[in-house]
Amino acid sequence: MNPGVKIRIVVVDDQTLFAHMLKTMLETRSEDFEVVGLAFNGEEALGIIEASHPDVVLLDVKMPVMDGVRTAKELVKRGPLPRIVMLTTFDDNAAVHEVLGAGVSGYILKDCAPEELFAAIQAVHAGGTSFSAPIVKRLLTPENPVPTHPDLNRREWEILGLVAEGLENHEIAERLFIAEQTVKNNVSTLYTKLEVKDRAKLIKAAEQLRR
Repeated sequence: MNPGVKIRIVVVDDQTLFAHMLKTMLETRSEDFEVVGLAFNGEEALGIIEASHPDVVLLDVKMPVMDGVRTAKELVKRGPLPRIVMLTTFDDNAAVHEVLGAGVSGYILKDCAPEELFAAIQAVHAGGTSFSAPIVKRLLTPENPVPTHPDLNRREWEILGLVAEGLENHEIAERLFIAEQTVKNNVSTLYTKLEVKDRAKLIKAAEQLRR
């Protein structure tokens, strides 16, 4: 990110006090963020987002009038799309799976450390994805058998598992002691073989292959 250029954020949460506290935390504990709008339900959020053109939207799942999933899907329809991070207390399987199909770039739990949220915002703004560790564990539980797929080789399975853990390409390269370009090539191949277009859908595809 260019020095002095802030990431513009809209916070959407039906808990008024939480929304204001989050705005204060983002703007006082980091010089990278500017909260350009607050909304307290999805319907209100759509108008604020259209007027303020944020880079990132922090969106609660459960809200009155219009919930977070419907709001995310509506934003995808309208485009061009700001990056969406679900920030919520809900980590049940139904909510996670529904959200992953709504075009979001991140799913962070509200009990996370501020630094985790800051990193998530920066990651999705840069074009990546970010999911809290408990969410990844729900998608890829260790008790599930190792999946088999005739089109994926061993290296591709290794990289798919690390993508599902939320690692970015350079982190995967460091973990596997390979070049970052090699990781990029394999991720591109995974997109093609699993017929997905982004990392969120890649995680979902990995979870489905483990069933």
